[in-house]
Amino acid sequence: MPPQLESGMTIPVFPLPTTVFYPGTPLPLHIFEPRYRQMTADALEGMRMIGMVLLKPNWGDDYFGRPPVYSVGCVGTIEKEIKHPDGKYNFTLAGLRRFKIICEEEGKLYRQAKIELLEEKNEQDIVEDQPNECREKLIKSFRDFIGYIPEKNALKKEPDWNLGNKLSEFVDRFAYQLDFSLEQKQSFLEEQDVLKRAEFLHAFLKMKIDLIHLSRSRGTHDPRWN
Repeated sequence: MPPQLESGMTIPVFPLPTTVFYPGTPLPLHIFEPRYRQMTADALEGMRMIGMVLLKPNWGDDYFGRPPVYSVGCVGTIEKEIKHPDGKYNFTLAGLRRFKIICEEEGKLYRQAKIELLEEKNEQDIVEDQPNECREKLIKSFRDFIGYIPEKNALKKEPDWNLGNKLSEFVDRFAYQLDFSLEQKQSFLEEQDVLKRAEFLHAFLKMKIDLIHLSRSRGTHDPRWN
């Protein structure tokens, strides 16, 4: 974590309608609106940090103003930036920490907020060659799920399980690979307790397995598995 990232600081805030961002995950972005080009230029000259937040429903009514956003987001650092001749940017944002908006601040074309960094609760170290009960349980749940997927289907592929040295990193990166709804993604982001986030993942995978059983009992199937 960069030393300058701390509670009480003010960061640029980039609200989007369909993006929820987690620590430890990459987010490729293409920046084209003038206000967000300025945001990117200022961030690159400063701490290279941007906070991502999700717009609340009906955001389109005031998109070019300040539509309501969820108060919990994720701050990331800019990597691999490219500035195009027309002033647009491409870069990857690398997730750092969950944060909560304390208040928004004026003075820029884009939105800024004073933030409180959110601490991880029930954090655990993942030590090489030592089993971690929560990690192993999640891997088993995922393997149980993909066991129902037909061979040669892309969804059956098992990921690389080297997802970090902290349980929070493992859980967030695990979640990044699942097809949550937007509401589920935001709820997951807002949960500070790592063990509760892990249980959220177990419940989600169990629900997927239960739906498979239900569809088979009714003689139907998911067309993505053809």
